[in-house]
Amino acid sequence: MKKLAITLITVLTVFTSCSKDDTNVTNNSSRTIRYELTGNFTGNNIITAYTTASGGTITEQIASLPWTKEITFDAGVSGANITISGAGGMAGQQATLVIKRGGNPVGSPTTATADAGGTLIIAAPVIVF
Repeated sequence: MKKLAITLITVLTVFTSCSKDDTNVTNNSSRTIRYELTGNFTGNNIITAYTTASGGTITEQIASLPWTKEITFDAGVSGANITISGAGGMAGQQATLVIKRGGNPVGSPTTATADAGGTLIIAAPVIVF
């Protein structure tokens, strides 16, 4: 019986000492996503397809870099995604996509380099709500 009591006290101590008191916790519950695209890519045909606030998909032409888009997703939307492609640039030019959720970076920036034909593609991971 004494071992059971000690085990129970130990387990309760572990669970109560693991509370969320860290002030640097990333806000992973935010439904606001910000896409930031930067770089030296000068192509005249930069296209993005992304999830809309209501969960649909839209295609948009990006006139030039830098470009940003901030979307607050409806409660019924379970995930968000973005893909960017560019053409008409020069080999070696780059574009970098940074995704922020609630103002905090999500993963690492994604950089694409234009190939010999001056095209590039950035496919970002899906963000799940």
